[in-house]
Amino acid sequence: MSQKSKSLSKGGFFYLIYQVMNLAFPLITGIYVTHILIPEKIGTVAAAFNLTNYFVILSFLGIPTYGLREIAKCNNSEKERSKVFSELYVINALSTTFFLTVYILIICLVHVYRKEIVLHLITGILIVLNYFNVSWLFEGMEDFQFISIRNFIFKVISFCLLVIFVRSKEDVLVYAFVTTCGTAGNYVVNMICVRKYVKFSLKGLDLKRHLRSIMYLVAVNLAIEIYSLMDITMMNFWCSKDSIAFYKYGHSIELMLLQVVNTFTMVLIPRISFYYKEKKIDEFNRLLSKGFKLIFLFAMPMIVGIMYTANFLLTHLYGDVYIVSAHILKLFSILLIISPVGYLLGSRVMLVTGNENKMIISVGIGAAINLVGNIIMIPILGEYGATIASLISEFTVMIIYVNLGKKYFKLISVKETLIKIGISSSVMAGVLFLCSYISDSWLKLGIQIIAGASSYFVTMLLLGEEIVMTYFKMFISKIRVLKRVK
Repeated sequence: MSQKSKSLSKGGFFYLIYQVMNLAFPLITGIYVTHILIPEKIGTVAAAFNLTNYFVILSFLGIPTYGLREIAKCNNSEKERSKVFSELYVINALSTTFFLTVYILIICLVHVYRKEIVLHLITGILIVLNYFNVSWLFEGMEDFQFISIRNFIFKVISFCLLVIFVRSKEDVLVYAFVTTCGTAGNYVVNMICVRKYVKFSLKGLDLKRHLRSIMYLVAVNLAIEIYSLMDITMMNFWCSKDSIAFYKYGHSIELMLLQVVNTFTMVLIPRISFYYKEKKIDEFNRLLSKGFKLIFLFAMPMIVGIMYTANFLLTHLYGDVYIVSAHILKLFSILLIISPVGYLLGSRVMLVTGNENKMIISVGIGAAINLVGNIIMIPILGEYGATIASLISEFTVMIIYVNLGKKYFKLISVKETLIKIGISSSVMAGVLFLCSYISDSWLKLGIQIIAGASSYFVTMLLLGEEIVMTYFKMFISKIRVLKRVK
């Protein structure tokens, strides 16, 4: 195995840990919080963070995406890397100052926000923290080990603070503040450690060369946020806070699982950018094809598992009233395939090939569809209407993305893999169906997870699926090496 492959495997392992922590932390904190705070209070905090996230997205101007690409391009040159970092950091600081000022004015002047001004000031800390958001540097350098370890430490600290200080249903402000603590620690450590890769300097900066691409990404990110945040924003006017809480937990779990699926393609992005820049098109297509296969390889068993376990899991973790969240999660689960495919073959291909200006077409149409869908369906169907509107818009974005990007890539040997995944998922569904006759209990859930995962994995091995076989052989080889060492 080549050094590059080893690097990707190691990066993938640590990035998986990073995303698993992002998955586990909200689940664990959610279990605790739902037993302390009532749904109305959770919905109030969710609505406040929803407003803040608009300004966080506007503040970083698409730099996390653009910066990752630019850092990956100059991976071998510390001088150029330092110059790019310094320029993007200055742009980020200026943008954050402007949008932080706008945010403060809005929460002070708009009555509906002024009523909860302390809560909005607390959630607004996330905008301030954007001054220190340089995670894109470490992602561009493929330093996923640093990212995962740092993330784990501050997730643990945040949870400990939550348990210590959030003890009654009145601790809403404390809950909001503690939620931001993990982000604060992550970003501060980022700034301390940037000297490992770059030297910040204000000399000889050329900010203008980045502005065109960044402006396109601002438009893209704004459109994306309209259809990812607009649902809760509009539910805030037409639905109860309870409905927002139910929607939040169902959607949040889908987003967390989505992060896990995206893990297996995110670690490929810096290398994909490098191959395209060096005109190594065969390697470029090979990695894109691998990413496409990985999406289906991991998303399909997740979707099947959600269909059979969501009801029991969410009601027993959060309470019987959260059965609505289980239904929301099941509807959203299809996005575990739709969103990553659009992300990999659409937005990443557009960005890597320098066609970020075309991204606005798909996300603009998606945002418009989501907005109209929310206006029509939320007053009638509530949280279910918001879910359906999101599904329609995400599917539309994926179709447009892939059609815009398809002339820049060629997928290799994916049909055979998809057939094998379909067969394995069917076997897994059959096994879980048989397990459904067992009485509901945590033991049943454990049996479902083990039996479902085992049947899927074994079937993939029996069918000889290339990626599964490759990593299985790697695992066996490492076991043999460890035995020899002993």
